[in-house]
Amino acid sequence: MRSVLVAALLMSAAASADPFELLGSWSADCDAWGTPARCTLVWSRGLHASQLTVDYRIESRADGAAIFSGKGVYRVPAGNALDGYWYDSGGAIHPLAAVWEESTLTTHWGVAGSEQGRTRYRLTGDGRLEVTDWSLGESEWRQFMQVTYDRSE
Repeated sequence: MRSVLVAALLMSAAASADPFELLGSWSADCDAWGTPARCTLVWSRGLHASQLTVDYRIESRADGAAIFSGKGVYRVPAGNALDGYWYDSGGAIHPLAAVWEESTLTTHWGVAGSEQGRTRYRLTGDGRLEVTDWSLGESEWRQFMQVTYDRSE
């Protein structure tokens, strides 16, 4: 009987897991296209209870100068599919379509016929956040960045 109760509690906890697990500040040393940099992500609640936002920055380790920044806002419904928008210092504005599964947010950004990509935010078993980015070429995905973040709060 006890094992049934424990299993039920574990399944309940897994079912209640959601992308709001990403909330907080994350940082890591990173390589920004050949430049030693500091990458930061700040996940916070949006203007509505159903929104999750991310503020992403890459700054030079040498002098703290901004290399790149972007912001995203996701609508988080009761299920595991999310949508939203991304905009960044490169001038891009992309629609977002994402899925939350097993402590991983996989986001597809962009539209067919234009720039498209995929970003995976995966919470690891040791409390870190692994972020991997790909862009879609003519026929295949090409990874262009991977950073493993620590909580910086």
